Amino acid sequence: MSIVSVVGKVFSGISRAFAFARVTLANLLVVLVVVLVVMVFVSGTGRVEVSDGSALLLETDGTIVEQAGGQDPLAVLAGASLRETPLRDILSVIDKASGDDRVDALVLDTSSLGYVAPAQLEVIGNALEAFRGGGKTILAKSDFYNRDQYYLASFADEVVMHPLGEVALTGYGTYRNYYGGLLDRLKVNIHVFRVGTYKSFVEPYTSTGMSEAARQANQAMIDRLWRSFVERVAPNRGIEPAKLVAYANQYDQLLRGTGGDTARLALEYGLVDQLFDPEALSKHLNGLTAGKDSFAHVALGDYVDPHLPPLFGTSVAVVPLTGTIVMGDAPRGFIGADTASRLLSDLREDPQVGAVVLRIDSGGGSAFASEQIRAEIARIQSEDTPVVVSMAGTAASGGYWIAATADEIWAAPTTVTGSIGIFAIVPTFEETLGEIGVNRDGVGTGPFVGALDPIGGVGEAMARALQSNVEYGYRRFVDLVAEGRGLATEDVEGIAQGRVWLGVDALEHGLVDQLGHLDEAIASAAALAGLDRYQVRYVEEPLTTQEILMRQFLDDIGFEPSTRGLHGTLGELLVRELGQLGSLNDPQHLYALCETCPGRY
Repeated sequence: MSIVSVVGKVFSGISRAFAFARVTLANLLVVLVVVLVVMVFVSGTGRVEVSDGSALLLETDGTIVEQAGGQDPLAVLAGASLRETPLRDILSVIDKASGDDRVDALVLDTSSLGYVAPAQLEVIGNALEAFRGGGKTILAKSDFYNRDQYYLASFADEVVMHPLGEVALTGYGTYRNYYGGLLDRLKVNIHVFRVGTYKSFVEPYTSTGMSEAARQANQAMIDRLWRSFVERVAPNRGIEPAKLVAYANQYDQLLRGTGGDTARLALEYGLVDQLFDPEALSKHLNGLTAGKDSFAHVALGDYVDPHLPPLFGTSVAVVPLTGTIVMGDAPRGFIGADTASRLLSDLREDPQVGAVVLRIDSGGGSAFASEQIRAEIARIQSEDTPVVVSMAGTAASGGYWIAATADEIWAAPTTVTGSIGIFAIVPTFEETLGEIGVNRDGVGTGPFVGALDPIGGVGEAMARALQSNVEYGYRRFVDLVAEGRGLATEDVEGIAQGRVWLGVDALEHGLVDQLGHLDEAIASAAALAGLDRYQVRYVEEPLTTQEILMRQFLDDIGFEPSTRGLHGTLGELLVRELGQLGSLNDPQHLYALCETCPGRY
C-alpha cells in the first residue's frame, strides 16, 4: 500500500469522524431546543396547585417591558439589569386572580422592580384598583420604596416596610451627558442638519448644556408627569396632594424631626402602615392567607397562562414594535424595518386577520426605516383592514411617524409622544488627525466625491444637500401627520418643531384620537372591523435559539448583577448610549429620534 493511499485513508477517517460528530451535535441541539420549547409551554400552565384562601404573590422583577427580548451579553457584562417582566403577564395574572375564588389577596413585592414608564404604572394601577374593587385585599411589601415602586404600592390596602427602610419620592427629571466641551478639545467636528426648534437630540454632541427651548419643553413635560403622579398617589393614601409634594421637596427638613429615622418619618406621614422585620413580616403574611404555619400563595410564573396563538377564527392581530427603529432585520429590542415589514406583509395576506393593533414603544430612529414600516401599514389599510395604534410608554419621533396615518391612535395620558422633527448628524475627525500630522488630500471628478468623509470632513455642497434633504424629510413628516390626523398643515407646524407632548396634551392638539390602553385599542379595532366575535393574537419575531438559551440559562441560575452601585449605573448608561448610537444606520443619515424619550425620568 502506497504512502499516498495510507494518508488518504487517514484523512478519510478523520473526515467521517468529523461528519459523525457534526451530525451528533446537531441532533443533540435539536433535542435541547425541543426540551426548552416544552419547558416554555409547560411553565405557566398552572401546574402548581392553588389552594383556597391563597394569595397571588406578584414579584415585579427588573424592568417592565412591552416585549421580552433576548439577553444582550454586552449589557450583562456592563452590569445592566437583566430581568424583564412583560406588562401583559402582570395584567393577565391580576385579571385572572380577580375572578379566581381560590385567591383572596394579592401580595405586591416591589423590592426588585426597576424602571417603569409612567404609562405602564398607570395601567397596572388600574388593574390593582379593579382587583380591590372586587372585595379582595392587596398588601404591598418592600424594604425600600423608590418613586415607581411606591406608585404601585399606594394602591394596596396595607403598605409595609422594614424598620430601617425608606420611602424616597424624588419627583421627575431628565438629564443627559453633554460632550460638546470634550469634542471641542479633541477637535472633533460635529456637523448637524436639522429642522425643529425643540429637536434637541443632537445637543449633547454640540453643546455643554441644555438649550433654553429644550429646557422649557422638558420642564413642562416633567411637571405634568409629577402632577399626574401626585394626583393619583395622594388620594390612594388619603393624603393631601400638597402634603405629598412637601414630603418630596422638604425631605431633609422633615427628617430632622425624626432624628434621621427614615422609616419612622414614612410611618408618621402616612405613607406606610406597618414596619416589620423579616420574622414579623413572615408571621403577618401567614395570617393574611388560609395557611396557618405558612404563607399560602402562588407566584406570577406559576399562575400566568401561556400565550398560545389562536388556531381558528377571525383575530385582531397585536404587533409589538419596541425599541430604536433601524434599517434591515433586527432582534427584539429594536424595530428592524425589514423584520417589521415582513410581519405586517404576512398579516396583510392572512384571511383570518380582521384588524391590526400596533403596540408602539419607541423614541424613533431611522427616518427611512420609519417610512418603510408606515408604508407597509398603509398597504394593510388599502385592503380594508383597519389599523389602530396603541401607544405604550413612548411613541415619539419615528415612533409617531409609524403611527401617523393609522385609522385610530390611542395613548395613555402619560405616554410620551410627538417630537415631530428630523435631523442628520455627521462627526468628522480631520482636525483631530491634523493635530498629530495626518492630513487628507486627493482628487475627484466633482464636488460630491469624498464630500462625506469622517476623516476628510463634509464639503460645502454636501452640507447644502443634506440640509435640503432634512428639510424635505421634515415637510414629508408634517404632511403625513396632517393627512393622517385630518389637521391643517399650519396647525401641525404649530405643534411640531420636535416638541414632545404627553398623551393628554397630544389629545388636545389632535395628535391622538383617544386616551386609553391596549385593551381599549383592541376593542376599538374590532369595532372598526365590524367584528362581534374575535380572538386576540400576538404577532412578533420569535426569539432565536441563542436568545432562548441565554434567557433560560440566566433565569435558571438567578443571575442578577447589582445595579444599585456606581459601577452598575455607569455601565448601564454607557451600554445604552453606545448601543443607541451604534444602531443608527440610516443610509441618508436622517433620523427622527427623540432626545428625552428613551431616558428614564
